[in-house]
Amino acid sequence: MTKMKYPVRFTSLLLAIVMLICPLASCKRDDGTDKAISYSLTDEPRNLDPQMASDNNSLLVIRNIFEGLTRFDQNGLIIPGVAEEWNSNADYTEYTFRLRKNAVWSDEEKTPVTAHDFVFAWQRALDPATKSTTCSALFPIKNARAMNSGEAKPESLGVTVIDDFTLKVSMEYSYAEFVLQTPNAVFMPCNEKFFLTTKGHYGLDDEYIISNGPFVLAKRGWNHDNYVRTIRNENYAGYNKVSPRVLYFGIRSADTDYFQLLENETVESAVIETSNISKLKDTDYKFTTVTDTTWGFLFNVQKPVLELPAIRRSLMACVTDEALTGSDGKSLIPYGFETANDIIPPSTHINGKLYRELAGGGFRESFSTETARTNMNKALASVELRRMPNITLICPDDEQIIELMHSIMRSWQTYLYVYVNIEPLDMETLQYRINLGNYQIAFYPISPSKDDPLNTLNRFTSNYPSNPAFLNHPAYDKLVQKASSRSNTEDVLPAMAAAEKYLNTYVIFYPVYYEVTYFVMRPTVSGIYFSPFDGAADFTNCKFVK
Repeated sequence: MTKMKYPVRFTSLLLAIVMLICPLASCKRDDGTDKAISYSLTDEPRNLDPQMASDNNSLLVIRNIFEGLTRFDQNGLIIPGVAEEWNSNADYTEYTFRLRKNAVWSDEEKTPVTAHDFVFAWQRALDPATKSTTCSALFPIKNARAMNSGEAKPESLGVTVIDDFTLKVSMEYSYAEFVLQTPNAVFMPCNEKFFLTTKGHYGLDDEYIISNGPFVLAKRGWNHDNYVRTIRNENYAGYNKVSPRVLYFGIRSADTDYFQLLENETVESAVIETSNISKLKDTDYKFTTVTDTTWGFLFNVQKPVLELPAIRRSLMACVTDEALTGSDGKSLIPYGFETANDIIPPSTHINGKLYRELAGGGFRESFSTETARTNMNKALASVELRRMPNITLICPDDEQIIELMHSIMRSWQTYLYVYVNIEPLDMETLQYRINLGNYQIAFYPISPSKDDPLNTLNRFTSNYPSNPAFLNHPAYDKLVQKASSRSNTEDVLPAMAAAEKYLNTYVIFYPVYYEVTYFVMRPTVSGIYFSPFDGAADFTNCKFVK
């Protein structure tokens, strides 16, 4: 009996020692933070300069290594960024942002981020010599549009440094939703002194970048065409603590199977291919969906007979439910896609609210197959033609799309006695042909690069450099211009809706179905915010869960 007491006492002593040592050694429960997170880029980032970047891969990295006045949390809500608080005057024509004093750049000196950095960044973006393609987001600021067109000097821009940590912004007009725009890349700061040292190379390589976000580029962290490796910014003192220790972006080839990367645990999250959506069934994968692309028939309105709205309407009258259904009675619309009744996708927001909920829907016109042939013949007679000329439809070289196009072609033959040649092309060639205007009709995706109805509507204006339909109509331009000249929802919504209805009424683009983007996370992670349309994601709060 006496011998048994010694092990018990010894064990108790060991436990006491462990309990005493553990706090000193910073023992803690594994809470899923301080891990390495991997995500895939679909291509090489073109430029990590927030005032110049417009491609999704660049914007994704920028979202994580830079920070503007505000940022989005994991639920897509506005939270403080460099600005710890802000307010506006009664009519929303003036905003004051108070910056936190512990925001610093990632240079060796840990230079403070100040109001001057925002003024320089915005002036640089609006400078005509910069040729920023995203600077229009700054136009609500007083004299911004005039500065960008060369009609006003930089010092006239409505941004004033009250002191190093206080910024005043004067608007061109009342704009109640201005703060909602400030997390976007073009609004992020730029340190003038460092920028000048790069001599035109800013944002093009890791040695020409300093940042202020939750993550920073690791030493030799940008291996072009291979990866971008970022690490937690230990000097970041923003609204949320940064969970991951490492954020690794692998740059993948065009034929990558992203679902396979998830299955192999190569990445924690990915945007997966449409062909793999069905594999999510009966799995524990978490996913967020964004209906962000509209597929439909695009007309080159400069081509003979296709400049006539009646011809376009007659052709689209034959895109019936029957034509969208296969011989087996199943829909020919690809799995995971949704029938479209409008051009602007359902996930599009205007100043933080869903555009479709505000503008209504069902703008797509319906035309009668019974009168389609008569109307087509009348339109042909108006230009002294007795029959339709040869028509070719270009479309992606995709098995499901080709099957759908053949079904619609049979509908054209049935109702119009018209034969349309179908020419499948790879997406790069398809886009090239459309850019050149070397097509008559295309089955084509309209995919906005920004969560804004104007991003879609602007594409069809007369002076847009790559107007896909080659539309040139002053009435349409006037509607879009009216919507562009103001930013408050109630001021722009009627003009936006009227412009979208115009595209439907005159059948410039005829929507058929929506593509849904699937942002997928493995069951073991949570806390990633996925940004619609620009493909960006914020990993600040990402952690592993059990």
